[in-house]
Amino acid sequence: MGRPSNPHPDRGGELHSCGQLVTSTNRPWVFSPGVLYLQKGILMKISEGVLMRNSCLILLMLLSLGVGTAMAGPCPPGPPASRGDGTVAGIAVPGGTQYYFTDALLAGFDCFEQLSAWFPSYIHSTNSVNPAHEVVDMAYAVEGTATFFNVVVPTSGNYTLTVRYGFASGLFPGVKDRPEGIKVNGVVITNDMHFPITGNFETFENSSIPVPLNAGKNIIQMFNIASASISRADTLTITAAGSSTCGGVPTAPGSLSALTVSGNQINLNWSSSAAPSGCTVGSYSVFRSTTSGFTPSGSNQIASGIAGTSYDDTTALCNTTYHYVVEALDSAGSSAGSTQATATTSACPVTTGVQINSGGPAVAPFIADTDFAGGGMINHANVISLSGVTNPAPMAVYQSARVGNFSYTVSGFTPGSSHAVRLHFAETFFKTTGSRTFNVSINGTAVLTNFDIVATTGTINKAVIEQFTEAASSTGNYVITFTSVINQSLLSGLEIQ
Repeated sequence: MGRPSNPHPDRGGELHSCGQLVTSTNRPWVFSPGVLYLQKGILMKISEGVLMRNSCLILLMLLSLGVGTAMAGPCPPGPPASRGDGTVAGIAVPGGTQYYFTDALLAGFDCFEQLSAWFPSYIHSTNSVNPAHEVVDMAYAVEGTATFFNVVVPTSGNYTLTVRYGFASGLFPGVKDRPEGIKVNGVVITNDMHFPITGNFETFENSSIPVPLNAGKNIIQMFNIASASISRADTLTITAAGSSTCGGVPTAPGSLSALTVSGNQINLNWSSSAAPSGCTVGSYSVFRSTTSGFTPSGSNQIASGIAGTSYDDTTALCNTTYHYVVEALDSAGSSAGSTQATATTSACPVTTGVQINSGGPAVAPFIADTDFAGGGMINHANVISLSGVTNPAPMAVYQSARVGNFSYTVSGFTPGSSHAVRLHFAETFFKTTGSRTFNVSINGTAVLTNFDIVATTGTINKAVIEQFTEAASSTGNYVITFTSVINQSLLSGLEIQ
């Protein structure tokens, strides 16, 4: 008949006095006095007393069994279409205008396998100020976006952007802040707007930042910077910036210097920017590129919200030349970029081999996930069969994985040296062939095309290793790229030996 499609609290299902499970998906169970029905069709009529007693027992049994995971299946066909198009006019509120996230144009959908659902998604929320009591769940979508195309203000200048939101730990235990990015009229204002945990999915708080807007219509986009994104986005409100008379951007930061510390760290220092009368420098942003003379943009911004005049870049690759630019930000906008500074990281240490637990912690002899770019993580505590695999990794390596579109750049090998690249896989979610396929390349050469783990192993929860002998690049790197074809690419572990 169906199943409770949303028992997990981070999906938005709430139990009200054991009488109703409310969700916003297309197939929720609804228990109501006298009738047991699906959202789109009545199934049966039962007496009120019997129904209320039995519905409580059934629902508690399903929740205690963890049915959301045990009965999980493939995501519905997708990606889905956004309900809103982002053009709905705002609603007047004291001091400004308010917009509902359910009216935004949602994009960048990801299939999150653990919950068998596409995200961003629409979630019921009792405490939402939206008259429909619905919010947007931005979690689990690595590249999810919510865009408003009709943000109108009377005059050009600085305004305060406020997002009403809420979330508990959910599937991200230990994550106490879920930052988001904000883009205004195509310009990234920040990659690090902070959203501290509110402690409950029905407890809402506000987070605000200043943004420069043009007179008339503006485009504002909130974009995810990781899969651990806010799971209850309720409203976006634009208000006047108060009594501030700030009417200009700061001067460009001066005397930018870059000092090499090691093979993966370059320290930056600069002198303070000066703000116009009535303005205060709020923060600095750092941009980095391997191309000299580059133009700072959201695609090469590596840090924002820096309060001081220094920054330690610890994400650099060894034996690589980097160019940096810093901008200052006040309530009127960003300054011009500083003069470019350049530094080259130290030579790469000679590497003879590496073992990485993709998407997971250290599991000896595999180290914790590192050297990746993009993608998200999954962890299924399934029992994995290691039979038929030569020199398998520990079982725990196959229980976690990096998923999505991502790459690994492993450095430090002798240029041109030949090594065995071993890719570890185990399908812990899909049970049928054709449910997950993806491509893999090593240093630009395709090594796997439309790879299907279940088709290779013949079953779920069984390890398989694909091994290739490839040469390190001219810079001593191995760049291993995973591109999704159907659903998300997956890698459990990586060895180069």
